[in-house]
Amino acid sequence: MNLKNVVRIAACAAATGVLALALAGCGSSSTSHKIAVPSDATNEARALLLLQDEGLLTLADGAGLNATTNDIKENPYNIEFVETEAASVPRTLSDVDAAVINGNYALGAGLDPSTAFAAEGADSQAAKEYGNVVAVRSGDEKAPKTEALLAALQSQEVSDFITNTYSGTVVPIFTVVDDIPQATGDDTTIKVGASPTPHAEILNAAKDLLAAKGWTLEVVEFTDYVQPNVALSDGSLDANYFQHQPYLDNYNQENGTDLVGVAKIHFEAMALYGGKAASLDDLKK
Repeated sequence: MNLKNVVRIAACAAATGVLALALAGCGSSSTSHKIAVPSDATNEARALLLLQDEGLLTLADGAGLNATTNDIKENPYNIEFVETEAASVPRTLSDVDAAVINGNYALGAGLDPSTAFAAEGADSQAAKEYGNVVAVRSGDEKAPKTEALLAALQSQEVSDFITNTYSGTVVPIFTVVDDIPQATGDDTTIKVGASPTPHAEILNAAKDLLAAKGWTLEVVEFTDYVQPNVALSDGSLDANYFQHQPYLDNYNQENGTDLVGVAKIHFEAMALYGGKAASLDDLKK
């Protein structure tokens, strides 16, 4: 073995992360590329799967939605992973070559989905697992308010709104329902908690449909991912719409609650956006 190879192997073995920077492994490329990814387990796995789909790395067989940087088998372009809290990833774009960003955070940061290098598809493994659900208290799955809300959210009008508004960052994943039940009695207000983008926007697109059937939809916006479930549990809300099923399952387990996801409405695709890199090809140099 010549001296050049010895030095290269030693450098590869000694490489370590600095602060949130994680170097997944040494590859064959003569340069390295920094890509920011969400630091939480669920979103990091999705980010790594997307990067694998684009030929930037190879994960160990079976890693799937449990993948971490430890599961990277091949890293031919010497990618250094900047692990960052998901909501903060858009702010790293000026400092990295690219970043994998959740759909809702990309929208909130004003990013144009058409400029993304790549994105998760509606038929991806992540889409099947992480569709965003409407949640209600156990026992209210067939309540008139629940059925009316779901019918409105699963209408053709809402499907078209999602498709036309979010340019593939948010994708409808429901089967269209044709009819919304008519409101009866005095209690016709449906109070739903939601995050502002895109959930509250999608709910607002359903308001007129419900009003035509005698229902009043009241949307209460939350800026965190705990209080909407607290408010639903204590009866302050009739439903909420902000989370995917695995998050809801984990919340129930940790808090002893019995909230139920009753329908998947949309999927928020993660996408790879350029920072210093101008194209996907730039990341492969």
